[in-house]
Amino acid sequence: MKRISLLTVFCVFCAAFVYGEDRYLEVRAKRFAYTPSIIKVNKGDNVRIRLISEDVAHGLYIDGYEIEISAIPGMDGHLTFIADKSGKFMFRCSVTCGEFHPYMVGYLKVGINWNLYAGAFLILLLGIGSLTAALKANENSHKKLFGVIPLSWRYELTKFKPVRALLKSRWFPFTFILFNLFVFVIILIANFVGGYSTGNYNFGVMMVWILWWFLLMTFLVPLVGRSWCMICPFPIFGDWLQRGKLISVGRQKSWGLNKRWPNKWRNLWPLVILFFLSTWFSGFFTVRPLAGGVFLVLIIGSAIVISVIYGKRTFCLFVCPVSGFQGLYANFSACEVRVKNPEICKDHKPKTCVVGNEKGYGCPWMELPYDMNRNTYCGMCMECFKTCPYDNIALNVRPFGTDLVAERKHTDDRYKRRGLDEAFKALTMMGIFLVFFRAYQTPSAHFKDMIRGTTLKGFLTYIAEATVVDFLVIPIIFLLFVFLSKKASGNKEVSLKQAFVNFSYCFVPLGIAIWAAFSINIILANGSYLLHVFSDPFAWGWNLFGTAKVPWSPFLTGVMPYLQVLIILVGLAFTLDYGFKFSHQTYANLKEAKKGWVPMLVFLLAVTIFCLWLFIG
Repeated sequence: MKRISLLTVFCVFCAAFVYGEDRYLEVRAKRFAYTPSIIKVNKGDNVRIRLISEDVAHGLYIDGYEIEISAIPGMDGHLTFIADKSGKFMFRCSVTCGEFHPYMVGYLKVGINWNLYAGAFLILLLGIGSLTAALKANENSHKKLFGVIPLSWRYELTKFKPVRALLKSRWFPFTFILFNLFVFVIILIANFVGGYSTGNYNFGVMMVWILWWFLLMTFLVPLVGRSWCMICPFPIFGDWLQRGKLISVGRQKSWGLNKRWPNKWRNLWPLVILFFLSTWFSGFFTVRPLAGGVFLVLIIGSAIVISVIYGKRTFCLFVCPVSGFQGLYANFSACEVRVKNPEICKDHKPKTCVVGNEKGYGCPWMELPYDMNRNTYCGMCMECFKTCPYDNIALNVRPFGTDLVAERKHTDDRYKRRGLDEAFKALTMMGIFLVFFRAYQTPSAHFKDMIRGTTLKGFLTYIAEATVVDFLVIPIIFLLFVFLSKKASGNKEVSLKQAFVNFSYCFVPLGIAIWAAFSINIILANGSYLLHVFSDPFAWGWNLFGTAKVPWSPFLTGVMPYLQVLIILVGLAFTLDYGFKFSHQTYANLKEAKKGWVPMLVFLLAVTIFCLWLFIG
């Protein structure tokens, strides 16, 4: 009997260890937060959740576990499950409860977060690899990506006659612009008449701030650069007012006042400021259809007015809120529009790619295609293909990030480009990411109220905090590590400003990766709402494609943390490779570059681990 009793005790102990404890939790839901918003249990626990709604109908769906309950005031929901998966799992509202419904979230933390530790380990492993590669680097290492792919490698897509014929046609990209104009007309109508309170069921909100933003950050910019600028419908009215025609070639000189944008502002500074100012109101236009409609009308109206006052694509270059980060991040793109043989351009007069001819317009983006070596200010309008009589323009595929180490051109110095404007654009995009992440992917009810402007004091506090973080905290921390880099290098000739600017480009590949990881969370969780709005774009009860009644269905949320880790690791790999190249560009010799790289390497690893913790920690 004694032996059986000891065995029984042992079995009970093992069962308790393996299967965990009974955990009973009351979770209260109120627009747009849960209390508690973070639930911690041990792996193996038997978890029972009672969901209590304090205002309207709410739901609770747990990513990874794919289980769901709902509750209405006076009728609670109950859920029981075994916490058999370890890690951090987002739970989110599954019943539309208002404009911020898609971002009503909380976190379930189960046991030891091995995903976080594994991700951090891989980040450190990449850091060790970068340091090892830097120590072994020679004078030619900066000419290859990852020491393997020559940065000079190009593959011309326009060597195929159908591709070149397409780009030379005046119907390209006009046909795509026309299609997007049609879509945006529907978006505007939906914003103004398609329901005001439930943004996730509004065609305009879903198409612009869920689908378009995801495609822009994850595919369009990284792969094809400013390809959205090529097919954007907003400048079409300005082009018509300036040229008098839309398809065939009209006037080369604008019908408007044709004033010139001031030289001192022919850089990214206007876009740094305007995009930052526009984010102040992201808690309105990204979730409220009416606010989104007003925002788009302001953008379209500004494009028309500026096209009458200033020449060509001045609005797109220096005013459009999304132009700045597209231009900067396009330097990482795998595609480029470039001259094939510069010698042909030297002898060609007049430069028809600049002044235009009977087949096309002079570059609407006011670039010099024959001298261009970066994507920053190229809107890929393809007019240079149409106007070049020698077919000397090419659309190339090239290694990611080639433009990041491109040599300076005289236009950079003339217009004070590639200075603090681009540095602050890269840094403020990181600050804006922190604001967006806090508002849309954390359970902070207080901050959600601030960004939504529920009180004037809270809204002004949010603006003050965002400004301080974007323009003081992040730049100062970055400046400190740049200073340590300069000290470590022993170089006294390079200015701190130049080192600051050079190393800021590390945040191009890293920034793209972090924004892609942020965006993939939103599209996988909320993408199924698109099926509804496609069938009922104006919230009039239509069912055009038979998908209006399809229920909300999160997609691949269980593997989302792994996708985010993968995206961040890929972005970091490019960041570290180019980061050492920036160090090599900054300091006089390879020995100084190796020493100066160490503080920046430590900084970038710390930033990446911090972002990893935000996503899955």
